[in-house]
Amino acid sequence: MSLTNLPVSINVETVAAAEVYTEVAVFRDFYHCHHNRQEFLVALYDEFLPMIRGQYGGKIANPTPIRDLLPQLQGIHPKDFSRHLADMEDDKLFYREFSALFNAKPDFLLICDELMVWLEVKFWVSFDRRQLQRTQNIADLCSSDLLAPVFSNRPNRVVKLGTKRHIHARRDGDFIDWADVAQAAEELLPYGADNYTVQALKVLVEMDRGKR
Repeated sequence: MSLTNLPVSINVETVAAAEVYTEVAVFRDFYHCHHNRQEFLVALYDEFLPMIRGQYGGKIANPTPIRDLLPQLQGIHPKDFSRHLADMEDDKLFYREFSALFNAKPDFLLICDELMVWLEVKFWVSFDRRQLQRTQNIADLCSSDLLAPVFSNRPNRVVKLGTKRHIHARRDGDFIDWADVAQAAEELLPYGADNYTVQALKVLVEMDRGKR
């Protein structure tokens, strides 16, 4: 697929207004700036629990409500909550995923024509299903009312950017090939094949071909 296969209208106006973010630490930043951090954590717990409960197929039933844990977690950043909880299975599983929201940093976020495109990028290593699921969780939470003040309930898509070797990743969800990016760059960027970015992308594609 290419970005033009997404439900996005590509024109001068939408491209000019597009936003690109790298290493997107959404929950860490939102938590840092929030006027009432405890209120945010309680709201995140309520939004996240039904989502992650379904993904764990019944293994997460009733984790301790975060409201009850906050007194003992005073002064501890949410990214480290899972390290400071009692050894209860529900809490271990749920708060591992809860803390991961604050540790995860999806590679790119592209906002174009009111669609949030979350990109996970690989070159030689394989895509990790757990990482992709966490990225989808982050994307869905960012589309929810919880982060509406920032993202205005925009819909989302999670897309993988990889190479020819990622054949299995191509079969499961949206995928963009680095070779297609290189070709599009040559066609669209100033000076075509002489553009420095185009030359760098071509080297990357040749490295991939030589690795096989």
